Amino acid sequence: MWRVACYEWFDALRSRRALVVLLLYMAAAVCNMYWSINLLHKLENELATVLQLPKSEQTGVISTTLWKSKPFQRIMKEMTQNDLVLQDITGKHPVELIYAWFAFFYTPLLVVLVSGSRIAEDLGSGAVRYVIFRTSRVSWTLGKFVGQAFMIFFALILSGIGAYAVAKCRLAGSGTPDLFMNIIQWSVRAWIFSFPYLGLAMGLSHLTKSASKATIMGIVAITVCFVVTILLRHFTADAGWRAYLPYLGVLVPEEHKMYLWRNSLAPLVTGTVYLMTLGCCYLLAGYACFRKRDV
Repeated sequence: MWRVACYEWFDALRSRRALVVLLLYMAAAVCNMYWSINLLHKLENELATVLQLPKSEQTGVISTTLWKSKPFQRIMKEMTQNDLVLQDITGKHPVELIYAWFAFFYTPLLVVLVSGSRIAEDLGSGAVRYVIFRTSRVSWTLGKFVGQAFMIFFALILSGIGAYAVAKCRLAGSGTPDLFMNIIQWSVRAWIFSFPYLGLAMGLSHLTKSASKATIMGIVAITVCFVVTILLRHFTADAGWRAYLPYLGVLVPEEHKMYLWRNSLAPLVTGTVYLMTLGCCYLLAGYACFRKRDV
């Protein structure tokens, strides 16, 4: 399994795919941070005009104070719909939460686009025949999964560094080491959140020999996950078919995401175990269909 994972890295470096992965994540983080800070700066200027305050050349001076106000906290309570999460994020720097929200938002799609076709490519080209002659199929599957997981980890860490560099240049008082460590911490949490989507995408990749079909199936799968999440939040009831919707929540990664927004160790460990277990289950479900299939 470890040799397959190492070869996954070697193949990514040889084909420049690792550079593409890095650039995708870096571009997503840096661009989102830059656009968010531009929007934040415009909102601060409008707020300064309404309140007749002097406009600041740097972004973040007014928003940091606004974050501590009661009306703004009530708005955040409606958005999070979780009092415990609200308590943990209250007082954090706005740019830290902006990065965290975007990291959790775009990571599932980037995982599918980058890693969803890796197994299907080897099945389609016939390269898997030379590998499973030397190792077991389960070792090959887990090795591919581990290799992609570590590639995404380093990409997220470097994207967090890029986002911090943008924030340090554009925001007032954002050059503190604490903010840097917090952004890196959110990168690690986003990586944990990527596990079930990586397992889902690579599990579906076992079902086809076409890389494009594997990518499309991965996109459809994460869309279904988001739709189920919306159904759980807005259509759950005590009677009828809606009463069974909460049972689907155990199988959907979005329902466990809020564990990763907590500061306490217990919910973080709980969320990590849930998400990693889901990733392994999705991956092994796809492997079960591939286990006895002729390649």
